[in-house]
Amino acid sequence: MSVGFRKSLFGFNCDDVMQYIEKTHKTFKDKQTELTEQVEELNEKLNLSREDYAAVSAEKDRIALQLKEFTDKYDEIQRLSENIGKLYLVAQANAQAIMANSAESSNLASGEVERNLAAIDEAHESLGELKENILSTSNAFVAEVDRMISSLTETKDKIAENTVSTEECKANFEEVYNSIVK
Repeated sequence: MSVGFRKSLFGFNCDDVMQYIEKTHKTFKDKQTELTEQVEELNEKLNLSREDYAAVSAEKDRIALQLKEFTDKYDEIQRLSENIGKLYLVAQANAQAIMANSAESSNLASGEVERNLAAIDEAHESLGELKENILSTSNAFVAEVDRMISSLTETKDKIAENTVSTEECKANFEEVYNSIVK
């Protein structure tokens, strides 16, 4: 690179050399400031990506907890359903036994049949309520899972965007760094 220093008695002109050094120093100082700003920008983006990851992780933990709660509720409903089914079968068996013995004691059988029919009615009502609870819980669970899937998809897309942006900034930084080093 030819700078074009003027010659003087003892070599090159000091003013020319000093001006060249000051100009070069200013250029490198400006480049250093620009690179420092880029590094700060990249650090901010990296921190945002870390925050996004932490938010996704917290959401995953919350979803896992809700899934456990739904599973526990489902297990309880299943157990209650089985118990009601057994109760229904027992009530039905009792009603049939009473009907078989009704010839011997019609007054006694009539009262017992009424009690068993009431138990069957209660079992039917319980089954209806259980059915409504199961449907309600299932619908709420599906809606919550859909919302969580949508939230995870949005978060995944945001992280992908941040990753691409980070890679671009990294490439720009390396390009600038390499241009300075060369």
